[in-house]
Amino acid sequence: ANPAAVYRSVTNPYVDQYLRWQRRDLYPGGLFGRGKVGEHGDDQKTARILTDFVRRGGRLGLVCDLYDRTGLDVPFFGQDAKTQAIAAMIARRVGSRIWMSRCKRVGTSSNFEIELMELRVPRTKNISEDIRWIMTEMQKQFELWVRDAPEQWMWSNRRWS
Repeated sequence: ANPAAVYRSVTNPYVDQYLRWQRRDLYPGGLFGRGKVGEHGDDQKTARILTDFVRRGGRLGLVCDLYDRTGLDVPFFGQDAKTQAIAAMIARRVGSRIWMSRCKRVGTSSNFEIELMELRVPRTKNISEDIRWIMTEMQKQFELWVRDAPEQWMWSNRRWS
């Protein structure tokens, strides 16, 4: 299936359109903006579109260690951080798999090692606890990766507030 991704929309619609155009070959399944630009202003509508995309067998890329003011509090380095839940919600709802990855620079040149691991999605009778478990395990994995190579973790966005 053609991969798609969610990205943070840029406020300037011309720059947003340019970024989408630049990334079009990487994500032939589409780019779904999160923000208030163009047709991406309604998060509920975007969530339905994403869920339908994955339900039809689409592969969706998301950054899952983002601060989300409407997200769930999940521990990250010992402090609760509001974290977006859409990946966990979609995977739990449609029965899809979650694959986490990191890109680790090797040496000082442009060589990278890509690590890929599956996060098993629980499917108990308690949907909300399943979603919280998925999100908590994701953040634990991010912590492990950051601790493994802290010099490679650069984060300019706020994470805990």
